[in-house]
Amino acid sequence: MRRLIIMRVESQWYSLNLDNFEEFNSDIFLMFRRTDQIITFQTSDLIRELYSKNHKTILPNIIDLESFDKQMAQEGKEFKEYKEWKAISFLRHHKVIDSGFDLNSKNFKLFLEYLATLYLSLLEKDNSEKNRFESVEIKVNNLIYERQKKGVRINTAIAEEKCVKIEKEIYRIKNIFQLQYGIFDPENEKQQRFYLDSKKYNVFESLLDAFKARRNEDIICKYFYELIRNKQDLESLLYTISRWGGAQRTYPIYVGFGTITSRIITREPSLQNLRKVNRDVIIPDPGMKLLYVDYSQFEAGILASLCNDDNMIKLYNSDIYKDLAIKVLQDENKRDEAKIIFYRYMYGDTTLSTKVRSYFAKFTELEKFRKEVESELTSNGKIGTINGNFRSSKEDAENIWSLSHKVQSTASLIYKNALIEVYNNFFLGVDFLIPMHDGTLYQINEIGYDEVQKQIEKIYLEEFKKICPKINPRIKSNELFQ
Repeated sequence: MRRLIIMRVESQWYSLNLDNFEEFNSDIFLMFRRTDQIITFQTSDLIRELYSKNHKTILPNIIDLESFDKQMAQEGKEFKEYKEWKAISFLRHHKVIDSGFDLNSKNFKLFLEYLATLYLSLLEKDNSEKNRFESVEIKVNNLIYERQKKGVRINTAIAEEKCVKIEKEIYRIKNIFQLQYGIFDPENEKQQRFYLDSKKYNVFESLLDAFKARRNEDIICKYFYELIRNKQDLESLLYTISRWGGAQRTYPIYVGFGTITSRIITREPSLQNLRKVNRDVIIPDPGMKLLYVDYSQFEAGILASLCNDDNMIKLYNSDIYKDLAIKVLQDENKRDEAKIIFYRYMYGDTTLSTKVRSYFAKFTELEKFRKEVESELTSNGKIGTINGNFRSSKEDAENIWSLSHKVQSTASLIYKNALIEVYNNFFLGVDFLIPMHDGTLYQINEIGYDEVQKQIEKIYLEEFKKICPKINPRIKSNELFQ
């Protein structure tokens, strides 16, 4: 097995052998074996070029440095002094180079040596992360990069129609902001954050999540949420009909370790974040049918199993979110709002009402478990799963996210194990298309569809049960992605 770190500069590729720095090549010919490990920060460029040279090419084991850094460094946003990941930022953050380093044609080899040395150092930093990297992440990379190479089929006519409608809706919402509320730049992130701060609303994972959490009690939060979601969908749909798409196909960028909890994310376009009403732009290849399979009450079931609270486990078998809606919101139809409350509790929102806090306090084992998780983070300086995916804490930070990370990183582990197991059992006739947080869009050969659907459902249930044996997991699946 060869281990090469590569980069492209002005249409020319350079490579360095990780096991022998003397093997430095410029103008390399991209011919790789299946067993090769290729480390790069230009994953999409590499896949696109390999595919353009030979549509049937077998991809090597590609390791994306951005994902690798996110996993191995075990650092959340609070550790980062930059917003956008770049190779130069990566080296500076880990103190391999200083601000005076300037990449030029004379030091390409040195630059790759720096990247290689840091890569090897992070690889040996934590044995549990290394084990996860080799047993889970590399396998997931093989799956997602194969799909990135093939792309996803779309209906461009529908995508174009939706772009027109969304543009009109964005214009309508901006008019409301300006005419009714005197907010003249609602798309500006500073303006959005200013509003949240003015109302003393907590911001957890993102501004969008903050607006989503408050959209049913604050009309301005609702309009901010609608504006951001529509803009995201418009951007995604425009990508689907851009030059990288066209011809009824789009080629998203797949990031295997896209968040600190190891969620797989898609970019340019972000198909996984399309609102349900816009997902019908995605269509199967000829002779195939779509299958969307997703876990029911995914995080709630994981939390119930981890904390081993009998009352919570019983509620999972009915519907935790519905119970929360009835007991706290006095309306069983407000299940979606209750789900948001559940996430706010899990993330440590200190602004939850007394009624909400009293609801969760009745789960005595849950309260004990939360304290145990917080204590573990304080004692060890990090929190993770039974198989890596740790997140480190800062001593001077609030670290209210400990329970959320425990649950969501466990969810990612279950989900990725299910992806790998389906791939291992159905190498042909079942194509992974789009990852969601708790579900997957596949396309399946029309012949034998029903039987394959049952087997995939079985795999998803088994993988959930392996890590969360205290519950009887449930899933939903159908042909519609909407």
